[in-house]
Amino acid sequence: MKIKGKELREKWAPAVDCIADLLGPRAEVVLHDVSRPDHSIIMIRNGQVTGRSVGAPLTDLGFYMLRECGRRINTLGVYRSTTPDGKTLKCNAANLRDAHGRIEAILCINIDVSGDAAETPGSSSFAEHYQTNIQQVIDGIIRDTCRDGEHLLNGDKAGVVRALDARGVFLARGAVKRISEVLGIATPTIYKYLQQGRKTQKPTAQSDGDPRKTRPRALKTHA
Repeated sequence: MKIKGKELREKWAPAVDCIADLLGPRAEVVLHDVSRPDHSIIMIRNGQVTGRSVGAPLTDLGFYMLRECGRRINTLGVYRSTTPDGKTLKCNAANLRDAHGRIEAILCINIDVSGDAAETPGSSSFAEHYQTNIQQVIDGIIRDTCRDGEHLLNGDKAGVVRALDARGVFLARGAVKRISEVLGIATPTIYKYLQQGRKTQKPTAQSDGDPRKTRPRALKTHA
């Protein structure tokens, strides 16, 4: 039986509080309920770091973690990100699983290291989007994908759809409609491109750790 948000919060709240109390006010600690990615945050400490609160959605990297759940990713590893107001963050995220090994929550830690001289050796940098509603997250992923790839320059809208799928954006409600509007193609065409792309990918394919290069697996898409 699927655990409810309240029970999930009660289960993992001690871990959230423990980490937040230890690291202090510059460390945002977030608990996401993955069963409701459009408003996934069910507990947050020090939300002033990114300006979010309970009810905000998953970030783009959160959708990536869900998209790649079959690869048994436990943590993203330490990476750096930047908030809309210019804070530099040192981050990590962990998948929290139930007794059957299914992801039930994601625990994220975002530490404001703005102005700190010390750098974390080997840490990667990602343009993670910390937004307060799912529409902003979807638009951010679309912008990044179109900017980072050459698909639109070549008129390859199917390539854009495949790249967006690899980042997990189609797990968000309203994604198909929004992407249809941005790319100027019909909704049925989006589904056709998704079906074609997923058929050509091997379910066991691996990536080099970059969410933008991960090959997609077949999973449910939200309109």
